[in-house]
Parts: sequence; C-alpha cells; structure tokens
Amino acid sequence: MNVLVRGAISALGQRVLAAELAAPRFHLEYSRADDETDRKAKFGRCDVIMVDQEPLTEADFALLHRVRLVQRLGRGQYDISGELAAAAAHGVPVAHNKSGFAAAATAEHTVMAALALLRRLPDADAFVRSGEWRSSNRFDAATRQLAGASVALVGMGRVGTAAARLLAAFGAEVGYFSRTRLDPDHERRIGAEYRPLEELLPAADVVSLHVRADAADYRFGAREFALMRPGRYFVNTSRGGLVNEAALATALRSGRLAGAALDVFAAEPLAPASPLDGAPNLLLTPHIAGRTREVAEMYFRSACANIVRLEAGQPLRDLIEPMARGAR
Repeated sequence: MNVLVRGAISALGQRVLAAELAAPRFHLEYSRADDETDRKAKFGRCDVIMVDQEPLTEADFALLHRVRLVQRLGRGQYDISGELAAAAAHGVPVAHNKSGFAAAATAEHTVMAALALLRRLPDADAFVRSGEWRSSNRFDAATRQLAGASVALVGMGRVGTAAARLLAAFGAEVGYFSRTRLDPDHERRIGAEYRPLEELLPAADVVSLHVRADAADYRFGAREFALMRPGRYFVNTSRGGLVNEAALATALRSGRLAGAALDVFAAEPLAPASPLDGAPNLLLTPHIAGRTREVAEMYFRSACANIVRLEAGQPLRDLIEPMARGAR
C-alpha cells in the first residue's frame, strides 16, 4: 500500500511512520507542500494521503486517482469544509484524531498560563534581565497566587474537566459554565461548581475558554469582557475564532483586563496587522498547548493504526462526517 505524507513532518513523526508503516507491507513517500511537480508525480500513485495542516482542494482530489483514505493528524486551525465536500464527491473517507490525546497537555498549558499571568512571569523575567532589580524590587508583594483565586472555565469538555482537576489541586475555587451541566457527583469529583455565565464572569479572577470552534453562543467580545471585574485575567487555549481580538485588545489597553494569555488566534500565524499587536500585558504562544512530544507521538501512532486497519480490510476509526457511514 502506497502512503503519501503531505507537508512538513517532524523528525519524531518520521521515526514513528517508518516503524509503523514499514516495507514491504507499506511504501512510504513524502511530498513537499510547495513543490507542484512533486505533487503531480506522487499524488497519482498513493492509496492513502496523510496531512496535518493545509486542507486538500478539489484540484488535489483530481490528481488522487487511487486514494482510498485521507488521514489527517488533526483538524487543526484550518477550515476543511472544502476538503470534506471534495472528498465526499470523490467517495473518499476522511479520518482525523479525535480521541482526546491533547486534553491533558492543553489543561497543563492552561494552568501554566494562569500562573504566569498571576505571577507576572514575563514582566518579572524582563525586570531581572534589565538590571532594575539592583536598585529596587517593584514585584515585592505585587503578584497573586492561584490558591484561593476564583477561576471560571467556560466549557467543560475533556480539556475543561482536566483543567478543573489541576486547578482544584492548586487550591483554586473553580466555577464553570457549559451548554450541558455535569452530573452533581461529577462536579464534586473534579471540584467545580456550575454557575450561569452572567454570574460566573463577574466573580472570576481568571476566565479560561474551553469550547468547540463551532460554539457560536460562546464567542467572547466586548460584552463578556465588560462582565468581568476590572484587573482580572483571560486565557484562551481553545480556538482563536471564538474571541473578538479587537475587543480583547481594547480591554487590555484600557486596563479593564490586567492581562491575557493566548495560544490560539483568529488568523495563524499571528499577523503584524492584528489588533493584538502592541497590546500590553499579553502572553503569546504559537498554538502549542496540545502539541507536546508525547501528544505528537500518540497522534502519529493513531493515524498509522487507521492506515493498518484500511490495509487489513477492517473498519476505520474517527471518520469525519459526511463519510462516517461509508467508504469506497
């Protein structure tokens, strides 16, 4: 079976692929996303194409004469609706990893971001490096601790639940809002209390977003930031499109928010023309909350396992609709 890996893949991923999809059962090839000649030569002979980032197009499927499966490493930050429509038109199933591999890693990153904001970590680091500490210490008694702080989690899926457990272990008071409330016993086990959003936000020292990208009723804008008390903090490790970045920048510049930590953005990579450019007290990371070494390895192994199932004639897992009910 010919397996084509499209785009840049880490050295870790290449090692996993070589071990899991070994010859002679599989023939593994790589295709650079920026090489048109390479694309035309290799697309026509692959049975499976594995992709991580940019979506495949209708023009790509016109070249994928033999393909039996599009195996994505994840949904990522890209809109793949066009890819799904093209795949359905060509009768090709599309699968992706949706087994919650990244929940623990993303929850860890969320708590780290909250701690960094409360302890003013970036500013403190710059203060020491600048030499200012030699004359005074303006950070003395100027930071806050997570123990005893009120943290609001908006959304309570896998990541929100994992974050709630970690935050409770730090001694934080955890409240949450979700479209569907958890069972009371579950709430007690993870140490989180349900509250309506209009009550949750004004009471929180830190607000953290943990909802699906298509959750339109959770979008954060000027209204939601206005509900928060002045001098509080905001964290987003969910999806950038859920936040009105201009409203967030305004809240930071006005001092309404004391700080924010973002791992995701409306457009990625973050553009210089973003309204967030130059906003104060803003901690930024490049969409890495759920992309640890351990998670990456699990993603590759899970994707390979699906390809092995295809080769063995077994049912595929993690199919994305509309192809979940059938495959050619």
